[in-house]
Amino acid sequence: MIPVCSLIVLVAVIAVSAITKKNAGILAIMASFVFATIAAANGVDIKVSKIVSSGWPMSVFFIVMATTFLFGIANLNGTTKALSQNIACLARGNARVLPLLFFVLGAVISAAGAGGLIVAVIMPVALYVAVDNGIPVLMMSLVTMGGIMVGGLSPLAINGIVASQLSAEQGITNYNPLWAAYAVSMTIFSLGAYLLLGGLKCKKMTTTPEFVKFDKNQTITLAAIVAVVVCVVFFSMDIGLVCFTCAGILLMLNVADQKKAIAAIPWATILLIGGMAVLISVVKTCGGIDFLSDKLSNVMGPHSAQPIFVILGGLMGAVSSGTGVVMPTLIPLASELAGQLGTVSAQKLIVGVIVGTNGVVISPLSTVGGIAVGSAPEAVDKDKLYNELLLSAIAFILLNAIASALGLFAIFG
Repeated sequence: MIPVCSLIVLVAVIAVSAITKKNAGILAIMASFVFATIAAANGVDIKVSKIVSSGWPMSVFFIVMATTFLFGIANLNGTTKALSQNIACLARGNARVLPLLFFVLGAVISAAGAGGLIVAVIMPVALYVAVDNGIPVLMMSLVTMGGIMVGGLSPLAINGIVASQLSAEQGITNYNPLWAAYAVSMTIFSLGAYLLLGGLKCKKMTTTPEFVKFDKNQTITLAAIVAVVVCVVFFSMDIGLVCFTCAGILLMLNVADQKKAIAAIPWATILLIGGMAVLISVVKTCGGIDFLSDKLSNVMGPHSAQPIFVILGGLMGAVSSGTGVVMPTLIPLASELAGQLGTVSAQKLIVGVIVGTNGVVISPLSTVGGIAVGSAPEAVDKDKLYNELLLSAIAFILLNAIASALGLFAIFG
């Protein structure tokens, strides 16, 4: 009963937030405290006083805070605006090209080794370009994240390295079909988002933007952003620490007002992301995630196994690290289950794991999706964007589960 109730509470918090427009993070922490107290009184091994310290996503919190701190400075001194205008020049006045430009840019940089966390550098610029040119923010977010995540599964990026090594341990030495399955599904989803959310309806710019020169402070800030990319791509440094350090150096060089820079950090969004993570942690502790997983595994058969692994990877990826927890758990499990069933290959099930686990990263509950929400300019309704990205992640998982059930992934094994 408690596991089911925990899932009901989760859905209720999301629904109430959407209806009342109240910060979901605040509602989530309130609900976590009340429900954890009730669960503890009914025999669940949960320490109510520890729900925040154990559930608050410190890594995500710091990355979002550090990256928005750095780009808050870039916004204040006009660097982001100048950079977005110069990128817009590449479109030659055609706003419809811009989202596709960011898809390709994200895919190339991410595939080179930066991985999914490069979203912290690309997304603020992409969303500023979107707002500046009347491009739907949700569409720009999904397309940009789509490109970044396609590259993020390359054999040179961290997610791809983990997936490749785990698959090799199960006897699958050719990683390319696994990467291709995810790349195709995410590319199709991104193009679908582009078409359905108004990509072709973007108005032609009334005047083609002209290249603008960066002033002294903007040049220093741009150098800091480039330094972040270099440190992350070529030296595998922690993106949060690098961003925070560069932001501190910029303040020391007086390129922006310190008080305004700190105030520019989207604290409401950070509370939103952190609060929801606390509630998800409570749901997990109370058995809600295990309950869903068990129900899915009970109906697993030769034809339903891959779609179920897509859904299972998505569910677990929404509440755990895909790289550190979900793929290391589900890829060996998929191989073992393939052996038990005898009528389905391990590669087929691992494709389901990789697609589901890495598809859910567009959710604001994940690091990548959380950074996307945190990167949105002030003019954007972040609560609305949060809910839209959450629904988009659910749509991705369901659509790929259906595609799997129809046998569309058969070409990849």
